[in-house]
Amino acid sequence: MPQLAPHIFKILHQQGVKHAFGIPGDFALTLFDALAASQITPVVMTHEPCVGFAADAYARIRGLGLAVVTYSVGGLNMVNAVAGAYAEKSPLIILSGSPGIKERQQHNLLHHKIKTFDTQRRVYEEVTLYATTLNDPKTADTKIHRALDYAITFKRPVYLEIPRDMVYADIEEAENYSSPIKRTDADTLQEALDETLEMLHQAKSPVILAGAEVHRFGLQPQVIALAEKLGVPVCATILGKSVFPEAHPQYLGIYNGEAGDTHLRQIVEESDCVLMLGVFMSDLNLGMFTAQLNPSHTVYATSERIAIKRHEYPNVRFEDFIDSLSSSSDLPHRELSSIPKMKPRVQPSKGRISMSGLLYELNQFIDSKTLLVTDVGDTLFAADDIQTQEGTSFFSPAFYASMGFGVPGVIGAQLADDSRRAIALVGDGAFQMTGMELLTAKRLGLNPIVIIINNGSFASLRAMGHQNAAFVNIPTIDYAQLAQVLGGNGFVIETGKQLQQALHTARDSNTFSILDVRLLPDDVSPALEHLSKLFAKTLKG
Repeated sequence: MPQLAPHIFKILHQQGVKHAFGIPGDFALTLFDALAASQITPVVMTHEPCVGFAADAYARIRGLGLAVVTYSVGGLNMVNAVAGAYAEKSPLIILSGSPGIKERQQHNLLHHKIKTFDTQRRVYEEVTLYATTLNDPKTADTKIHRALDYAITFKRPVYLEIPRDMVYADIEEAENYSSPIKRTDADTLQEALDETLEMLHQAKSPVILAGAEVHRFGLQPQVIALAEKLGVPVCATILGKSVFPEAHPQYLGIYNGEAGDTHLRQIVEESDCVLMLGVFMSDLNLGMFTAQLNPSHTVYATSERIAIKRHEYPNVRFEDFIDSLSSSSDLPHRELSSIPKMKPRVQPSKGRISMSGLLYELNQFIDSKTLLVTDVGDTLFAADDIQTQEGTSFFSPAFYASMGFGVPGVIGAQLADDSRRAIALVGDGAFQMTGMELLTAKRLGLNPIVIIINNGSFASLRAMGHQNAAFVNIPTIDYAQLAQVLGGNGFVIETGKQLQQALHTARDSNTFSILDVRLLPDDVSPALEHLSKLFAKTLKG
């Protein structure tokens, strides 16, 4: 009979999980013993929010991420990061140690307990798709596979709590697992395909809008094939940036309602057939809901919902719909007319470095071996004008928008894909939240390039009409000097030339580098200039 925790780690390793992010604690020490004995490499971080962010980024690249924490003080400390993974559909597995079953029966006031012994699990029920305690050897294996089914089917976090006296418990392997969470009904799928193909044949100006779920489900090849067969233009949302190769001749740029490129917006909103594939209908994705998309002209396909015009098609899996549509022999083809791509609204700095100049130099530096992670704030909005050179090379918390994602995210990303040099673009406020995680990068021998926008403020809040508010100002330090204290390379950046030199020096380094880019507080990206006006309107009601 298999033992509980070793059985879980074996299954996860077979699913492609090679690293587990976590912080040990007394209720999870036995669980960490089992992890250390498995084929999965433990990665001990400095703080539980960073554990969640790193595992989230890892999951976005490899298809599953693993976070291992202790009870309450560890698990509850990570809730915000897991909430972000849930909101943005990242398949994260959370394993939490907890008080043993016998302990719970014998002692009511064990340390770390809050209200009841089940409080942490109940909290996680709100930020995961499936949460359970593995306290019965007869049902544990069924629950493990049910959790994996949820995570893989819907690309969202799941939570498994393991009492410490159950870690090495012998469990019964389930002979027949319960039916899959979601199956595709063949007749419903065919009806959805028929209506979609009818729309495409009648359409005069179809366009594809690609979102994050195209990447989450590994459907980039199918969407590329679909676009090329149809001969239609393709754009992406900011959360789905780089799911479609940005160097592809059919790719136009980022669609973001009124906050984005005017010409691109016209192409999308005047289209008589918009294939919205894996798109999040969120405010940040749609320019504070300024997108004007007519439901009678859209095919909306995600893991949650397939809707064509105003017709719903339940019981159709997202990947089955995309697979069937891309392989259809009845797809109409058009010769794509010459359409100008969205051009970055940036230019080199002629003296003091500017946000525009930073983005310009970054575009010259990025190549097919670059993986870019941005944090929240202007570093996120600036991505509208960043040109990646490879499919799925950009990651950000562009829906949940939690600050602090960038540095731990770039660590998780580099461990998930060590073939590319990882860059994190973070604001100074976000760096102050999680930047000490570079100690972990140093310990692991990782060499990300961390570009810090050092302007002594929450620039995105300042741009939203709070220029004179004291609460948007933050302390500043010499981040280049801090890099040296932490064991990395530090560069003070005040001109475009210094940025060019620092990027190329950092690229060849075998340790992490901080590029301390010193900007004026009111110097923001072109995208934020547009978006801040829309935010201001929203805040004023």
